[in-house]
This record gives sequence, C-alpha cells and structure tokens, in this order.
Amino acid sequence: MSKKILKNILFVFVLFVMIPQGVFAHATLEKANPAPDSQLDAAPKEIVLQFNERLEKELYSIKVFDENGDSISKKETKISKDQKSISQSLSELPDGLYTISYKVISADGHPVDGSYVVSIGEGNILDTSALDLHTEENNSGFFNTMNSIIRILYYTALLLTTGWLLWGTFHSLGSRETYRKWFVSLQISLIISTILMGAMQFTELLDSWSIKGILSILTGTSLGISLTVSVLLTILGFVLLFRFNWLDRFWVLLLLVAKSISGHAMAFEPPIVTILLDIVHLLAAAIWAGGLFYILVFWRKKREEIRAFLPTFSNFALASLLILIITGTASTLIFLPKMTYLLYTTWGKMLLVKMAFVLLVVVIGGVLRYRLKKKQEHLGTWLKVDFSMMVLILVIVGIMTHLNPLPQNKPLEWHDQKDNIEFTFSITPNAPGTNHFMIFAKSYEEGVKIKRVNLYLSSIDNPELAPIEVPFTDGSMLDGNYLPFPGKWSAELRILDSEDNEVVFYKDFMIY
Repeated sequence: MSKKILKNILFVFVLFVMIPQGVFAHATLEKANPAPDSQLDAAPKEIVLQFNERLEKELYSIKVFDENGDSISKKETKISKDQKSISQSLSELPDGLYTISYKVISADGHPVDGSYVVSIGEGNILDTSALDLHTEENNSGFFNTMNSIIRILYYTALLLTTGWLLWGTFHSLGSRETYRKWFVSLQISLIISTILMGAMQFTELLDSWSIKGILSILTGTSLGISLTVSVLLTILGFVLLFRFNWLDRFWVLLLLVAKSISGHAMAFEPPIVTILLDIVHLLAAAIWAGGLFYILVFWRKKREEIRAFLPTFSNFALASLLILIITGTASTLIFLPKMTYLLYTTWGKMLLVKMAFVLLVVVIGGVLRYRLKKKQEHLGTWLKVDFSMMVLILVIVGIMTHLNPLPQNKPLEWHDQKDNIEFTFSITPNAPGTNHFMIFAKSYEEGVKIKRVNLYLSSIDNPELAPIEVPFTDGSMLDGNYLPFPGKWSAELRILDSEDNEVVFYKDFMIY
C-alpha cells in the first residue's frame, strides 16, 4: 500500500475517533409515576418507571434519597413481564423533598441512569433550576475515544477473521501453511479485541467490579452471553478448525450469530427480524472484507493466481455490496420511525457518510470489473483504494455501534423575562403522550401579582390543527396528554397580571 494512501487512512481514522462522542443509550424514560418535579399532597405508595424499549433482567434498581442524601429504599425493585418498566413499593414517607434515582441496562447493552426530585407536603417548594433528569451515561472524552478505537479493532478483526476463513473453504491460494499462519494471527487479534471490548462494556455497566456483578452480566444479559459465546468459540477455533470445510463455515455462522444477539439488533421489535438482518449483513461484509484482504496479502507473491481469482471475487463482492445495501436499508427503516431522523443524530449523519463510501466502493468495483474485462494493467492501485474505503467504513461502523440511532427527547426547560414578568416553565419528559407541565411566574412590580397563565401548544407540522390549550386553572402544574404526537411544536405562553397587563412568550421545540 502506498504511503500516501496509508497517510489518508490514518488521517481519517484519527479524525473520526478524536471527535467527542457521547455514548447514548437506547432506553428512554417515557413515563414516571410520580412524575419529575411533582409536588404531592401525600406520599405515593409506589414508584413506577416506564421505558420505551425492553430492559435487561439484571442490574436494575430504583433508589430513593431524603433531604440529607440518605438512602431510604427498603423494598426490592421489580421488573414487569414485558421488561419495559420497573417499580418499587414505598413505605410511608414524611413530608419533604425526595430524590428518585434509577439505573437499568438497555436491551442493546447500554447503561441508562437518571435522577429527579419530587416534593411531598404543601410547605416544600421545588427549585426547578436545580432539577436534573437525564437518561444518558456521559463518559469522559478519553473513555469514549478508547471505546471507539477498541470497537473499530473488534469489527475489523471479526470481519477479516470470518471472511478469511470463509474464502479458504472455497478457494486455495498460496501455501496452506501461510494461509493458516495469517488466520491464527487474525484469531489472536479477534480474541484480544473481544476481551478488551467486553472490559470497556463492563466498566460502563458496573458501579464497582465484583464477582456477583460480573456473573450477573455474563449469565443474565444478552451482552454477557454474546461475549461469553464469542470468546469460547474463538478459543475452540484453535482446536476445531481446518478439519472440515462445513465445520469451518458453521463456526463462522455461530460467531456472527453470537455477535448479533447484542447491540442495536436486540433493541428493536421484532428482534428475530433485526437479528437475522444483522447476521446476513455481517456475513456479506465478511465476504467482501475478507476477500479483499485475501487479495492484498497475496498480491505481490501470487499475482498471477490473484488475477485469476479476481473475477470470482468481483462477482461475490458485487453481490455482497447489494446485500449490504438492502439489509442496511431494511434495518434503518426498522430503527427509525422517520427517515428525516437521520439528520438529527450523530448516528444518522455517520450513516449517511457510510452510505456515500459504500456508493464510492460500488463505483470502484465497477472500474475494477471494467479493467479486468479489458485485461488492463495497474489493478493494484484500484485494489488499494478499495481497501482504503473498507478501512474507513469499518472506522465508521465501530463508532456507530455505541451511538443511538434514535434522537432523544429531553425535558423542556424554558426560562424567560420581559416587562417585569419572569417565569420558569418545564415539560417532562417532553415526549408524545402524557407529560408533566409546570409553570412558576412572578411580577417584579410591587403589589402586582400573577392573575392568570394560559398555555397553547400548536403543531408546526400540522397548521390545520387548532392550538391545544393546557388549562393551568387550579395551580402551577398538571399532567395531561397535550402533546399527542411527535413533530415540531410551538408553545405560546400568555401571562396576565393583576392589573390586566398581558405578556406573551413564544418557543419552538421538537419532540421525537
């Protein structure tokens, strides 16, 4: 490979992995009872937290803390049969401020935690500026960069190892000893990168390393089972492979199945479809990547044999790319309710870049097929460019695997001031369906009080829909289904003071 191409690959690799990336979790808190920011007259009998997707059956918890920061959780946290909600019964609580904290593992293996505050009793007023509701696990830039690098190395090792072995069962090129030496090196790189990736994921999932916690993940989560099976298969490969072609191919299939039972494919319904799509996608990628690597390894010493092999590889590569496009498109349609969501997340933008690279690979493949047909020289340069594109695509894939395909709804916190009127307004969780609305408004004019607050929500995407009124008639907060569907919305807040002066505020926001 020329130094110029190698420099370009390294430059883009560093560019991608050095971009700060948040490790976004899939599962999002859709509904909480009691709701965040709630001011309750009496203590609730239980806490119920509902999420938008299935959770793992291990390492979930709800903890309640009093005003001193002491944990008062005494009951066991339970998970529902559909694994989409967790709950905890409460003992009788005295009046005061309480912090509810939760931690779960998303079906794709990502940790999700969050905390919010509620008050019990009339004398306890929440300071909304101090409230914190989050469903993301934010790690350091260094951790995220290392996570991306390890994932890139893992997917590269996985595809090259499985692809190399598959091609060896169909085609003999070079000495069998050389072929096996390369495979053993790839196997070693695969087992090392698998263990490193597992260690990074365990670091995310565990508050503290313990035998009990490790065993819970390994035996009770799809992520742990996937890692365990992958490591065992790779180790068994040193003993079982190169005996029968059918066994080698079956080993490849099992390894790809083990990988597919964790990650994005597990987080969407129906999982059997998404997992099958993922297996086929990985298999097609392995055939393309492994075959290309196969060619470059033997290009110099076995050039004539490689030239004879190129037409076969070209046909398989074209079929693999078509399968990659079809399965990738199908998975994206399952992951995203709207294709426009590609523009709202880092995952979506990187997918668009990946698609551009894949299309470029198709063009390069067309050039290679034409030059082969015309028996032209200088194929090596085009093969190196094709390999460069493969490396860049693997870099993108490694980063995308720990990003969320779906944009995340976040609580709307709106604070503004005009004409001696100041207010703080919030919508939690700010998602389609039932939300918790809260408004605190005051006047800075002496002797002037707030007389009435009117809130109107208008759908920007559906202008024929009349504004929906949120009736703040009996207080400063309420729960209701006043945001019935996702899209762009506009909030119109009208605040009338005791002297009948009205101030109007506007704010546009998006819910997914």
